[in-house]
Amino acid sequence: MWAWLKGGVGSSAAKTAVESSPMRTYSAQAARQKDGARAESVAQQHLLEHGLKLVNANVACAQGEIDLIMLDGETLVFVEVRWRKSQAYGGAAVSVTPHKLAKLMRACEMFLQHEPVWRQYPCRVDVLALQGDLNAPSIEWLKNVTV
Repeated sequence: MWAWLKGGVGSSAAKTAVESSPMRTYSAQAARQKDGARAESVAQQHLLEHGLKLVNANVACAQGEIDLIMLDGETLVFVEVRWRKSQAYGGAAVSVTPHKLAKLMRACEMFLQHEPVWRQYPCRVDVLALQGDLNAPSIEWLKNVTV
């Protein structure tokens, strides 16, 4: 059932292993997802240029998905990446709804439950909102976003 999340692994043994793990990574498949993956790559590069370090990317569980997990000094940062081509309907930052944030928070809690090494770190949730052409997007970095 979840084999596509591991990049198309087809064996039933692989499917069982993926399904039994509460935390998993995923890769883009459809064209729309590939644009999203490219936006996440742009966001990741932006954060790396600002001194953050990558911990993990594209982590998913039953509670939701975490686009990027970064380390900002001693703070673990869960990053939601949003990209919109235009300002129609309010743009990228506005697309992060309270429902989406609540779902992200549950995924963060699940990550911390299954990765105890990170429990000692203070945590925050950031949103990186990319607007326009991904070759040169405008980037709005919203730090410590809460529901």
